[in-house]
Formats: sequence, structure tokens, C-alpha cells
Amino acid sequence: MGDRLIFQLGTNNWQRGGEFAPGSGILHEAHHHAYNALPGLRCYSMYPSRRQRFQEEYVRVFALDHDIPICESISPVSNYRWHGMSEAEVAAYRKRLTDEVASWMDEIEETTGDRFELAIAHHAFMNTVVMRDVIRRRAEAGRGTMPLLCFTHGTELKMYANEQRGDRPDEFPSRFLPFMRDEKIFDYADPAHGVDVVATISAEQVEAFLAVFPEFPRDRVVLSPNGYNQDIFRRLTEPTDVYADRANVLSGFLTQPPEGSDRKPEPVAPPDGFDAVVAFCGKFADWKRLDALLRAAAIYEQHELRILTLVIGSGPVEAQVQMHDLAADLGLRRTYFVGPRPQDELALLFNCADIGCFPSYREPFGLVFIECMACGTPVIGADSGGPRDFVTPEVGVLVPETDDRQELAASLAAAVIRSLDEGWKGAKGPAAEAYATENFSLVSQVSKLLEDVDRLT
Repeated sequence: MGDRLIFQLGTNNWQRGGEFAPGSGILHEAHHHAYNALPGLRCYSMYPSRRQRFQEEYVRVFALDHDIPICESISPVSNYRWHGMSEAEVAAYRKRLTDEVASWMDEIEETTGDRFELAIAHHAFMNTVVMRDVIRRRAEAGRGTMPLLCFTHGTELKMYANEQRGDRPDEFPSRFLPFMRDEKIFDYADPAHGVDVVATISAEQVEAFLAVFPEFPRDRVVLSPNGYNQDIFRRLTEPTDVYADRANVLSGFLTQPPEGSDRKPEPVAPPDGFDAVVAFCGKFADWKRLDALLRAAAIYEQHELRILTLVIGSGPVEAQVQMHDLAADLGLRRTYFVGPRPQDELALLFNCADIGCFPSYREPFGLVFIECMACGTPVIGADSGGPRDFVTPEVGVLVPETDDRQELAASLAAAVIRSLDEGWKGAKGPAAEAYATENFSLVSQVSKLLEDVDRLT
């Protein structure tokens, strides 16, 4: 066909077949479609899943009989940690994935007559090692070579940082950072290195990556702020204005109590009604600081406005129970846990909100901020991490960073009340929507990324 072929290897599942996906899985899928929307280019992707078994022309699933291995202690879709796997299990995973990727790439080239010109590994961990191994195997078989781009997302860097600190040896023993250094994946001065270009999602992530792998050249680390799906995340006004009809829209959603709980699902419809909506979306991980938002809700629920809080997302059962119990202990009356939601429903909920509140600590990028803004809803976050790059006074506010959760809660509550008193949905919402649309489209992101790779290789 004469097209340029790209191969992407993802770490997490896509949001398909009824399986919810974490941010990196959603981004991988979005990039896949964006690459294939570019003329003269075809992208093939593989990702792991325990539930999905899609085998399509451009997509393959790496079938697992266990949950997807994760770098951190918590994920919306898995509790199966790399640190919980034996050396034999890690080696078997690496070999089987390498074999399946190499075999499918060979099959594609034989079928199409084209050759792969770029490999992309999502996360600076096992996928990067596997793609380096595949490229070596192909070179030895006379199939030529290609550049390797590593798209780092942040969770693996948190794992390495935890290993470096050594303050949680039971949970993060020094294991995978030495493994990566022994593999010399990022040792660019070594002829055996694997990665040619690294892409990160925020300026802070550039520094986080180089703090772990200082041997990699800084000028080969490119900034690639996440794009979002403009077909899904947008202000919904047809056939009716969702925001104007939100009481009816929200009443169609049911809460999701913790698994095994005797609590019953209930519609999102306070008996006394509501005047405003705050939306949170994220996994129930400590660094997402949902507990601070719940404590903030205990403050702003005392305001004369009847403020409703939507908690979108989930986590391990123990984290679900902990957050539901905290809400009960705080006496929250208008806080609803609606569980993880597919993207179209998430966009609907963002449209219904007056403000999005995402108080993560050092969020690697903050795609959820962008998706919320694209729906015409201003945002509140904490002054750390990726949101520093784009949350300006025109689209929202970042409250002061602090380790004191109660202090953070007070700041969040004050920001929420201010946003409602000043009518940010009408005053800042259009600017937030325009900013997201103009700066974070997926096609522009992947096009710029390809330009950077071509410039550096």
C-alpha cells in the first residue's frame, strides 16, 4: 500500500466490551484512532486484557488469565501488582508478549507488503523492554530496524521513585528500577540502548523522568500534552441544553454502593433538590485526594446554595468502603457515588456540573481537567503537577498545595463557593471550552509527536 506503519504497545486495556479503562488505556485508544485519521499512515495496536478478546485488522488483545499488572498500589481496573509477581512470572510475561508482538508485526508486513517505521511503547517500563527486544529480533532476522518512542505516563515513574526512596520496602522493594538500568533501555550512550525518543505529558513529568533516568539526553525528551476526544467531550446543547435540564438528566443515574455492601443504589436526586453541581472523577487512590474533597463538601454543603457533589470513579473494595464511610461520618447529604462511567456518560455528567474539582497531588498531566473544560465547565485543582501548565484564571483556579488535608479541604470549599458566587459556569465556561478545543485536539497532538520523532531520528 505504500503507507507508513506504526506499531503501538499499550499497558492498559481500552474502554471496550463493558470494561472500564484507566487514563493511559483511553489515551492509547484515542491515539490509535488519531494516527489512523492521518493520510498515508496506518497504526496497529496491541493491549492487554483479562476480559476482552478482540482480534481486529488493526487491533489485537494480549489475552491474560489474571488482571493487568500495575505499577502502583491502586488502579480502577486491577489490584495485580508487578511487585507481587515472581521473577519467573515476570520473565514469562515478557517472553510471551515479545513473541506475540513480533509474530503479529511479521504477519502484518507479509500481508501488506509495507514495513513498520516506528514503534511506540506506552509507559517507561515493561512495554519499552518488549519493543526493544522485538526490534532486535527483527533486525537479526533481516527485517531492518526502526526508532522506538517511549510515551511515559507517570505511574511507572511513581513506582521507580518509591523504590528510590526506600521508605516502603514491603510494598516497593528495590527491584524494577535496577532491572531497567541493567537493561540499559535509557542509556543512550550505550550501543545496546533501546529508546530513541521519550514523550512526557507535562513539564513536571520531564523532570520526574530525568530524575530517574539522568543518563537519557534531555534534548530527546519531548513534551506532548494529552489530547482529548472532541467527538465525545463537548458542550451538549442538542436537542436540549443538558445543563438546563440537569435535574432530569441526573435523576436517571443511580449510585453504586461498595461491592458486597448492604447499601442500595439510589437515583441522583436529593429530596430537597439542588442549585449547583460539583463533579469529581478519578480512581480512589490516596494521591487523588478524594477524601479532601469530601471534607470540603462537608463545608460547602452548609452554604445557602444546595450544592450536590458527584463522585465518578472507583477503586479496590476497601477504598470504596473507606470513602463511603467517610462521607457517612461527615454527614454528607448531597454527595453521590456514581461509580466509573463510560466516556459518553462522563461527558454528560461534566455538562451537568457547574465546576469540576480534581485535587490530585502532582497529577502527571490531568486529562480529566481538559475533558471537563471541553464540556464548558471550569475546573479547580491543586497547585502542583501537570495542571500548572494549563489551569489559568481564565478557566478556573489552582488552590495552594499542602500536605494538610483539612487545610486543603478548606481551600477547595472556598474555591467551590467562590466559583458559584461569581458564576464561573457562564463567565469562564466558554473560555475553558475554547482553550481545550484550540490546544488539546488529538490529531494535533499526534501530528506534533511524529514531527518531533522525525526531527530527532
